[in-house]
Amino acid sequence: MRTNTEKQLFFDDVAPRWVRDEEERSARLAGLFSSGILPVSGPVLDVGTGTGILLPHLRASGCDAIDACEISEAMLRTAQERHGNVPGIRFLRCDAHRLPVRDASYGTVHCFSVYPHFDDPDRAIAEFRRVLRAGGSLCVLHLMDHLELNALHRDAGRAVAHDVLPPVKTLADTLTSSGYRVLHAEERPGLYLLHAESLPTS
Repeated sequence: MRTNTEKQLFFDDVAPRWVRDEEERSARLAGLFSSGILPVSGPVLDVGTGTGILLPHLRASGCDAIDACEISEAMLRTAQERHGNVPGIRFLRCDAHRLPVRDASYGTVHCFSVYPHFDDPDRAIAEFRRVLRAGGSLCVLHLMDHLELNALHRDAGRAVAHDVLPPVKTLADTLTSSGYRVLHAEERPGLYLLHAESLPTS
């Protein structure tokens, strides 16, 4: 996400509700991580970490170096309050389109419940490729399909009403033309998962 003031304020406002509604989503994430379907090679960049829901699952999967990136001050502050004492986690308030890290810094970039909120998805995809090592993984994950999520955003308010998640095949085609190899693309009610490998630059 970019530092869009309206969108940033929206996520600042919903931060407390995200914590209250987390239990069911966290249980589903635990199942996905335990199945081995999600990439966990470190170091990991957790883009749009929100209140930090992904962080304990990444740690439990053996990731000992995680950068948690977020534009919302309230979201990031909540994540730090909840997980700031866990070794190996660094919190970054930054724009996913312009990450303040060096090239080839990560083994995995996770985008959980954040992809539709990128103002310039192509630029974000290119930025993730820049910070991934060759052969590193990009994972885009939602706990609903694109139709359900887009309807949710339309009803959520002006700040995110036009934040659209494409069908997984459309995003897979985009990644294929942007220097990635798609390893897994799956969409069904309750799940949207795309795992792609960053190819070496020529």
